Amino acid sequence: MTSRSNRARTHVLPAYTTLFKALSDETRLRIFLLLKEELCVCQIQVALAMSQTKVSRHLTVLRNAGLVTARRDGLWMYYSRAVPESPPLRRFVQQLAARLEDDPDLMALVVSDQRYAILPLRRSHE
Repeated sequence: MTSRSNRARTHVLPAYTTLFKALSDETRLRIFLLLKEELCVCQIQVALAMSQTKVSRHLTVLRNAGLVTARRDGLWMYYSRAVPESPPLRRFVQQLAARLEDDPDLMALVVSDQRYAILPLRRSHE
């Protein structure tokens, strides 16, 4: 029989592994960093100069890892960073994001075209 602490550990390690796998891809890391504020797929698509299909595929991986959450508003999907349920994982993700965002060289590389470095949070899609 496994002890309670061993069972708890078996759930913790996969959560971190999934997180690191999701962020190990450059595109997904860039999307994660863009999502300081809620954005729709079209805004992410423009900022990264990528197709909607590619952006959506990467967002799915981030959602499955618990790093991103989505909400629908009519025809549009809006994405933002998720808040992990586990307090240690939540602190880790918040600290990781803060450290990455403090690196101006890294943040300068997040957006493909600097004209789109500051995106409007909401645009009318009507």
